[in-house]
Amino acid sequence: MVGTSFTFNSTQWSDDRRMCTFTYDLHTDEQQFTLNETITFPEEMHDTPLVQRLTRALHLALGISYYKSFVSPRISHPYAMDDSEAAFWNSVYVNGLGEFLLKNNLNADVLARFEAQDGITLPDATAKLDVSKALLGIGGGKDSIVAGELLKSLDIDLTGFVLATGEQRGQTESVARVMGIDLHAIERRIDRQIIEINTLEGAYNGHVPISLIFALCGCMLAAQSGSGNVVVANEASASLPQAMHDGQPINHQWSKSLEFERLFQEFITTQIANDLHYFSAIRPLTSLGVMQIFSEYKQYFDVFTSDNSLFKLEPGERDHPRWSLDSPKSLSSYILLAPFVSDDELIHIFGRNFLDEDRLQELFISLLGRSSRQVLDCVGTPDELLFSLQLLERDGRFTDSALMKRARDEGLFKDISKVGMQPKLLDEQAFPESIADALTQRIENMVENDV
Repeated sequence: MVGTSFTFNSTQWSDDRRMCTFTYDLHTDEQQFTLNETITFPEEMHDTPLVQRLTRALHLALGISYYKSFVSPRISHPYAMDDSEAAFWNSVYVNGLGEFLLKNNLNADVLARFEAQDGITLPDATAKLDVSKALLGIGGGKDSIVAGELLKSLDIDLTGFVLATGEQRGQTESVARVMGIDLHAIERRIDRQIIEINTLEGAYNGHVPISLIFALCGCMLAAQSGSGNVVVANEASASLPQAMHDGQPINHQWSKSLEFERLFQEFITTQIANDLHYFSAIRPLTSLGVMQIFSEYKQYFDVFTSDNSLFKLEPGERDHPRWSLDSPKSLSSYILLAPFVSDDELIHIFGRNFLDEDRLQELFISLLGRSSRQVLDCVGTPDELLFSLQLLERDGRFTDSALMKRARDEGLFKDISKVGMQPKLLDEQAFPESIADALTQRIENMVENDV
């Protein structure tokens, strides 16, 4: 079966204007599918130009999950679009589907292209949004915790939000409760047909830029609540590619990268509203810097996670309430946090010594960049992970653990006497001018220069 065309059909709000249905038509040489996805917000979304423009953007963003099934050579949509916006969406689709292209051994040339065209136009959006208020995306992990605590320290009026697939919200409610902020859930329900479609002959499967959808849903909620800032927690290493494909760098986290952040900021300013700000509050921090700051907030040790096992529908499939041996993120988090907390605290948090799990040998070596296997996940860089391990070796911790022995056998600790500094803080960020100086200073004050 081969894709022939893909249409961004329509959007329709429910009578109470809490749920919006996004409709698409997928054509192949054998069959046509009409697909409907819904996004439900915690409150009524007023019919304002700002909400209209964000609804339009969500329509184009959500479609990527269905378009990729057959990467049709032609796309069509009803909206007026200029060259600048077409370039934005082309960048989102090409870069956001980079890992998808890699896994399916496809060239970016197979993707359809957005072009400037006439169509439905929307009125300009003007909104009086409060820059002293921020809406923080919470995922339940260390990154959003650090971002939230940084913003709270600047006396910013903070509210949390989560994009939930059905009822699955992971640890977000527990984290928000400890943080002392309200949490709003936005519910996303994909069209279940796509599960069957993706099993058909000729269909493709793979990663999509979910953080773009997260960002737009947050902007929609901010537009309604009057918050001038939509804040996420993407650190510096999210900008680093993990692989190359067809001569292009591939970044699993591209929609969390600084490149995307700046691209999206420009899109919001030119296509949505110039007083709505989207940014990452921890952008200058490396994974090590984030973990060092996080280790000071011990009140979160019982609730945070960097694992996706909580989102499994069946509780029996969860290896541990918050951590899984099958997750590269769990092992990465264990290694990065280990130098900053005690052995007892690690066991209390993770429920086991991950460094003594012999079955993780292959994953361990892959995380350290010593294997042909590529770890396409949100994990620490090989240099950061090796630095953490060197600190443990220097301090005589976990010496007899299976993975520490493996690192020693691989000769990774031969220069242990010369362990130098691994950067924890970089210069690049895209903070809004209103808080850039204060937030930068606060981060610098919290990151030590040595371990």
